[in-house]
Amino acid sequence: MDAASAPPRSRPRNRRAEIARNAGELFSLRGFHGVRMDDIAEASGITARALYRHYANKQALLSHVVLEDQQHVVDTITTLTALPPGDRDLDATLTALTEAALDSRRLSLLWQREARHLDAQDFQLVRSRTRWIAQQLDELLLTPARGDLSPGVTDLRSWVIVSIISGAGFYDTPLPRARLAHQLAEASRRVIAAPAATVADAPVQATDRAPSSRREQLVGAAAQEFRAKGFAGVSIDDIGGRVGVVGPALYRYFDTKADILVAAVTRLHEWLALETTRALRTPGPDDAVLGLLVGGYVRVALEATDLLAVRLTERLSLPDAARERIDRIQADDVAEWQRWLSAARPDLPDADAATLVRTARTIVDDCARIPHLRRYPAAAGELTDAALAALGLPPAGNRA
Repeated sequence: MDAASAPPRSRPRNRRAEIARNAGELFSLRGFHGVRMDDIAEASGITARALYRHYANKQALLSHVVLEDQQHVVDTITTLTALPPGDRDLDATLTALTEAALDSRRLSLLWQREARHLDAQDFQLVRSRTRWIAQQLDELLLTPARGDLSPGVTDLRSWVIVSIISGAGFYDTPLPRARLAHQLAEASRRVIAAPAATVADAPVQATDRAPSSRREQLVGAAAQEFRAKGFAGVSIDDIGGRVGVVGPALYRYFDTKADILVAAVTRLHEWLALETTRALRTPGPDDAVLGLLVGGYVRVALEATDLLAVRLTERLSLPDAARERIDRIQADDVAEWQRWLSAARPDLPDADAATLVRTARTIVDDCARIPHLRRYPAAAGELTDAALAALGLPPAGNRA
């Protein structure tokens, strides 16, 4: 059959929804700046001109995708909160929440990586909804089950559960959906049941002394700029201006803005490698190694939060060769965790172990970057024990 005699392509019942679905997939894969309206039109089987009849611009498409995905989660929570307290079952609630989050799997990825591209009104709306979701999880899950915990700890754990059920968009998993949903719900249940972390009596207050090295100052300034504005929104002069290095003097340290990004992300992985070495050299049984690895990861996340944020949000801005190298380093780090999880839980299938490791790391990645959570005295201990609970391991114990 030739093209002239072929039947015309049928129009989808909801072209607008199909466009949004295709746009969401492309934004997730390539990032906001890596996608053109022409790309979305091609993926949707229409012309760019037809696309503009549905959405005014790329920003409007991103807003629609994020708001629609979030609304699905909001609707599920609204239904659950409308139930009389006596009719709420923890297992059923966790299952419903997890399934809703998996239906909107790209939401957290797009919100955390691309939120800066939303207009101010939509940004504030998504942000307020996210806070509402965490508050509702506190009231649905934490407060009824754990009245013994302080308000700060229940708040932190509600954000941990948000991370667990919504974090699957950040990683690939070989688990089928039903098995993934089960593992995420069980991880949330373990976090809810975990004992409160011990808090040191006199936590050490960090100081903010700047290094004298201009190169170190530039890396630190770049991490702050990239985190706030994104790689594309920062110039190399913006970075140099923060530390008083401008013009030719700046190029004594870095040839390009991309070189500074590579240095910042590499620095994070060097510090994590040091924590891994420390954990492996610490005397103790093999089944305790992962607890040391988690503690080291939390320590770096809380002390180098700008570097962590840049690694998570600016990965697609890395030069291709550097991105491939960083991805291999991260994959090796994840494999190290999986090795010691298998030592602690030898009956756990490899696919489940890999998924739980990524879940635990995502907990730390997410919660360490939320400013008000960092201020809780129990933040470090709670994040460590929450990650261990997600992994199905006992708490790390007293850190005083």
